[in-house]
Amino acid sequence: MKNKDTEKRVELIRRGEEMAPVMKTAGKEGKATELRLGIDIGSTTVKLVIIDAHTYEVIYSVYRRHHARQMETAAALLEEAAEKFPGVVLRAAVCGSGGKPAAEALGVPYIQEVVANAAAVCALYPQARTAVELGGQDAKLIFFHYDEEKKELTASDIMRMNGSCAGGTGAFIDEIAALLDVEPENYEALAAAGSHVYDISGRCGVFAKTDIQPLLIQGAARKDIALSAFHAIAKQTIGGLSQGLELAPPIIFEGGPLTFHPTLVRVFAERLHLKEEEILIPEHAETIVARGAAIAIDRLFPETADGNDGNEGRMSLSGMADKLSTFLRTQEAQLAASGRPFFENEKERENFEARHGAERLPVEEPEVRDGEIRAWLGIDSGSTTSKMVLMDEKERVIDRFYASNRGQALGVVCDGIRGFYEKYEKQGVRLRILGAGTTGYGEKMLAKAFGADYHIVETVAHAAAAVRFFPDATFLLDIGGQDMKAIWLEDGVITNIMLNEACSSGCGSFLETFAESLNIPVEEIADEAFASENPARLGSRCTVFMNSTIINEQRNGKSPRDIMAGLCRSIIENVFTKVVRVSNTDTLGDCVVVQGGPFNTAAVLRALEEYL
Repeated sequence: MKNKDTEKRVELIRRGEEMAPVMKTAGKEGKATELRLGIDIGSTTVKLVIIDAHTYEVIYSVYRRHHARQMETAAALLEEAAEKFPGVVLRAAVCGSGGKPAAEALGVPYIQEVVANAAAVCALYPQARTAVELGGQDAKLIFFHYDEEKKELTASDIMRMNGSCAGGTGAFIDEIAALLDVEPENYEALAAAGSHVYDISGRCGVFAKTDIQPLLIQGAARKDIALSAFHAIAKQTIGGLSQGLELAPPIIFEGGPLTFHPTLVRVFAERLHLKEEEILIPEHAETIVARGAAIAIDRLFPETADGNDGNEGRMSLSGMADKLSTFLRTQEAQLAASGRPFFENEKERENFEARHGAERLPVEEPEVRDGEIRAWLGIDSGSTTSKMVLMDEKERVIDRFYASNRGQALGVVCDGIRGFYEKYEKQGVRLRILGAGTTGYGEKMLAKAFGADYHIVETVAHAAAAVRFFPDATFLLDIGGQDMKAIWLEDGVITNIMLNEACSSGCGSFLETFAESLNIPVEEIADEAFASENPARLGSRCTVFMNSTIINEQRNGKSPRDIMAGLCRSIIENVFTKVVRVSNTDTLGDCVVVQGGPFNTAAVLRALEEYL
């Protein structure tokens, strides 16, 4: 599957973040007269490749992480290449998710990355029938067939690519590595030592963490979890991305994650039952898309008789580096763009807090009769937390419980119930539970475990509570640990329900994860966000994608509180772009009720007010 040269290059990148440049002599007597340049500006790395225009041989290539500084890194790579090839002029093209602005700045063609990938495979590996490419934040499947008339390999019109979720990509691996407390360059060795495979979600980084946390608590070996994450990626790609299409061999495996993690390729081979000869590992797999962009230049943008291709023809590498540097200087103002603060003045904030503080249900002093407290128990077993209330016979809340599940929902609820009894026993009174009801993810399990009198699906429980205290409710929005629910109501009856699907961005776990990374305690999120004078504009993105955006904002001078403010607004943007999806918020009616842990963070509530 790999020759010694490839293995040596893989080892080089594991020692650091940069692939050692490859350089060869082109043409007769070292004269590099016909060169083509391909630049692939991806979500996490920039790749630059110079090839011989006739043989497609790689003359020079370099691969580097850009740490959210795409243009700066591309300019630096061009400057370094200019030192290696002084005075040389060549034709160039750019591809990749971040490539279009660079192509426009350079005045060279932009080639869609799937087209570039297909060009490389067709030119270099005509025996291939399927290409699996995993990048930093994207994943692609390209299908090929041999055209008998043209006598050449041709890409099919059908291809598959991930959309708004980065599950199953290089950034997903980085997330799992951080969770397992292993450096990314050491992840491959850890996974290679694994032997047992657990069932882990490959759809979403947050869902995967929820699967992994209980395994860690139960003592599962990190090496087995690392291997299981590779299986999750393969499962997501083969099942979720292919959407039923056959991945016919030979299969070529491309991109950084598949270059630097041979165990991941082995996992794909096992799941697809591939023979050794059906596995293709291209030379310089990590830069093959950039190489494809260089290969495609002459075919897609042929030079005219006068040598002018309409894209400024040939340029020197130093000239291109200067153009990108100039572009960067003109973009500084846009990069520093900020959102407005949550409040114009302190009085506005005080009014906000007074208005919503009055809406919250207080915890009442329990009534003691004949030495006992009589109460009804409600249990909500959620995706990440367990919640309980004790309610007296007048329907007043007299006690509450809220705790993280820690992968042990049953044990957490048991401890909480025991805590209720012990609390009142210490006060010299006896707690008498009149009846119990359950809801949430663990609705039926907890009902059986504790002999509950009633269990109810959570959407109905949400609506019942909202209508009980807000009879005129027209729309209910719940944001939980990993899910979101939008519920439309009319005269107390549910008329429509929308839920998030395979993505948990914008949920409670999303907010907690980033608060932790910014070293902001959850209870201080609102204060930090409200204190921001220049909130970041982060948009609505997948958790993994958001990591890159935040890094970029930090490099542009944004403080943790600026980013936290942006994240609180991002949650609401995410709700309305991915779940509610209405063109006019007037359709929500006149009484909007919100529920769920994230709304305890006042900045999220304020962001919703602004949005509406």
